[in-house]
Amino acid sequence: MLELCAHLEQRGIRTWSQGEGLLDDLRPRPDDAGAHRGAVPTRTFLCTANAADLLRALPRAVVTASSRRRLTQATGAGPVDLLPTGHASLEATLIGFGLSALAFAFRPTDESWCDPTGARDLFERGELGGLGNTREGFLRAPRRFWIAARLAAQHSLVPTSELLSSSLAALPDALERLPQGAPARREVSRILFSTSPERGLAFLRESGVSTALFPGMDPANETLIAALAPLPALRWAAWLRGTATQRALVRMRVPHALARRVERIQHFHPIDRSVGTLREVGIRRVLQRLSEDEIEGLLGWRRSELAAEPDRPETRECLDRLREIEAQIERGRQLQQRSSRVRALALDGRAVMTTLGAGPGPHVGRALAHLANFVEADPDANSREQLIDELRTWAKANPDAFERRR
Repeated sequence: MLELCAHLEQRGIRTWSQGEGLLDDLRPRPDDAGAHRGAVPTRTFLCTANAADLLRALPRAVVTASSRRRLTQATGAGPVDLLPTGHASLEATLIGFGLSALAFAFRPTDESWCDPTGARDLFERGELGGLGNTREGFLRAPRRFWIAARLAAQHSLVPTSELLSSSLAALPDALERLPQGAPARREVSRILFSTSPERGLAFLRESGVSTALFPGMDPANETLIAALAPLPALRWAAWLRGTATQRALVRMRVPHALARRVERIQHFHPIDRSVGTLREVGIRRVLQRLSEDEIEGLLGWRRSELAAEPDRPETRECLDRLREIEAQIERGRQLQQRSSRVRALALDGRAVMTTLGAGPGPHVGRALAHLANFVEADPDANSREQLIDELRTWAKANPDAFERRR
């Protein structure tokens, strides 16, 4: 990054670090859920030049926005976005971003700062504010609703009361032009896997965005998401709980496979109610339809809900039922593993009956279970001849373990 900066400075292009990469330099994020998804901060340089000058200095840069508003240069540390200021001053460009966390920049060459509104101090205090006429800023660029929510979530910022009131006032007129579909989905995904997702989700709710797009959502889930396992389907399911999930997934253009997983997880939540009355049938259904990670995620989600309501009379009963279901699921997994081992044996049930000279009955299952344990202890013994020998040895040692039918 510094080499790229020096390269541009040597060609008379003043270069300033700004945006997410700079924010992370100032307040490094912990190893949160974003790291599990390979999230990498975007490094942005503001360049006091026009796009043509940048392309002459970096002939391999790629134009990645209309009207050459953004170029991207590949580096050994990852891609870097280059934003040419053109004829505008650096100060005017920073103020034009409209949000305080984006309104200051650092020049590596001489270690100087450009902070025309004192926004850096606001960031250091953990706050996110607007600049100028904030309501008009949201109207001019409705995507700013999503950006503000993401900044609050990723950098643990608390929106100022002025930012919240301005966004709420702007929403009715901005709603029709508010980005939805894939652009909105990408922003929400980044929020869900950020350091403080509850802050970004709270901004979306308090500004009216989530209420307008997804009515009925339960705000209690916002505070639970950071503690959930880093599974996309699980976190989407928790956030969308209470609204018309299928409609929301379509509105956000969520990929089909992910959408089906979200719906399955919501179907089984809370797991102590969806499974508790079905017993063995319910456990088998859970094991068949959900992955092991999704099951653990559902259990964790339910534990978080119950931990948030310790004084409710039914909480202790729910926790007891949850522990019982966990034990049932573990027993179900063991049965599945044993069944898988039995299916993989070189000797099947018919061969067992032929070898023992006995018809069908519970003795066949006992014999197969013994052979499965035998092969588990010595996988190389899974041959027809060795299993027949072992079966005969077992039958002689356990004459009452099977029924002969003549």
